[in-house]
Amino acid sequence: MQITHAQLEEDLLAAFGIEAVNLICCGKFSDLAERFGYALAFDRNPMKAIEQDLACCLNELQAVALAPLGRNAPKVSYFQPNDTGLVALLELLVPTNNGQQVLVELVVTGNGSELHITLEELSAVKELSAVEELSAVA
Repeated sequence: MQITHAQLEEDLLAAFGIEAVNLICCGKFSDLAERFGYALAFDRNPMKAIEQDLACCLNELQAVALAPLGRNAPKVSYFQPNDTGLVALLELLVPTNNGQQVLVELVVTGNGSELHITLEELSAVKELSAVEELSAVA
């Protein structure tokens, strides 16, 4: 979705993230894909790709559904000027029905005056057990 430079303000980007998550939570994958696209759709239909990737995340977390967003504020980060066109990243942690979380990421890209915000990825957030944390440090 094309956005303006004025919409790069943190609160406005956060609102886009909340809108995307609300569409996911309501199962409106078609509306989500139409509005934001999906970077990881590759050769798949974007709507079906979002639906499939969410199902994989929930399966990996042994969850059945997403829970309401609650008060988790989107994290908005800005990239330093670069040659890749990356401008900003939005990260939203969405709880599942069993207390796990799905990370929803949106990215803002641009080239000159044109900016776009796109659904980048859905991923399962796995909490490490104490043993796994010690192994990762070693």
